[in-house]
Amino acid sequence: MTAPTTLARYALIALALIITLFPLLWMLKIGLNSQVDALALPPQWLAPISLDAFVGAWNARGFAGALVNSLVIASVALVLSMSFGLMAAYAFSRYPFPGANLLLYGILFTRVFPPVALIVPFFLGFQALGLRDSHLGLVLAYVALDTPLAIWMLKGYYDAVPPDLENSAMVDGATRFQAVVHVTLPLMAPGIAATAIFLFITSWNEFLFALMLTGRDTQTMPVVIAEFISDTGVDWPEMMAASAIALAPVLILTFALQRHIASGLTGGALKG
Repeated sequence: MTAPTTLARYALIALALIITLFPLLWMLKIGLNSQVDALALPPQWLAPISLDAFVGAWNARGFAGALVNSLVIASVALVLSMSFGLMAAYAFSRYPFPGANLLLYGILFTRVFPPVALIVPFFLGFQALGLRDSHLGLVLAYVALDTPLAIWMLKGYYDAVPPDLENSAMVDGATRFQAVVHVTLPLMAPGIAATAIFLFITSWNEFLFALMLTGRDTQTMPVVIAEFISDTGVDWPEMMAASAIALAPVLILTFALQRHIASGLTGGALKG
């Protein structure tokens, strides 16, 4: 590869990196500034740095509790969605039956409806069952929303693992469950990681269901962050500081699984 070509490639990578990271860096900058500096025109690029907005956001009513609620609800919903998705996807991949494709597309069809069209039935149903304003109610809502996506994503990764590997393990004396756990799932690790981070982010960032199905004690991070907008204005530094804190768990999880995610995003498209 010639030097001009290499230089052009690195220039494009640098440009893409700047475009991608600029919103995050700008969010962090606003969170480290005062309200006056945040609203200054033209922007004050070298404005004094302060952690007052982070302290104020953390001490805001319900913020710490909302962070715990988000971690608990998103984690439990992730475990349940992945469990149901792994079992259902395996059945669709390994045990084809008449009408399987129709049922599979029917499962996907449940995600066609926009959330705003589903919130009223969920609200009325959970109200009747006594599940509104509870952690369990929001967990069940997210499981219902995320499981179809998990099934579709995981089925592709199961299809990429040859069934002969499981059959060979069973010939050697393993049960089907042991063959899946010790042979198939390790080979699907990148796909499982990619699916897990996708589902976690979906639940972590969800706003509408969290707004309508929770109360003061069960609010999640997106709902609390929205409360920094008041009738007197927007506290931009505290909102950006709160958003940066809310982004931290997702970034940590993504960086921890980045190697698996990179290969998992394309692995399901390949046949073994």
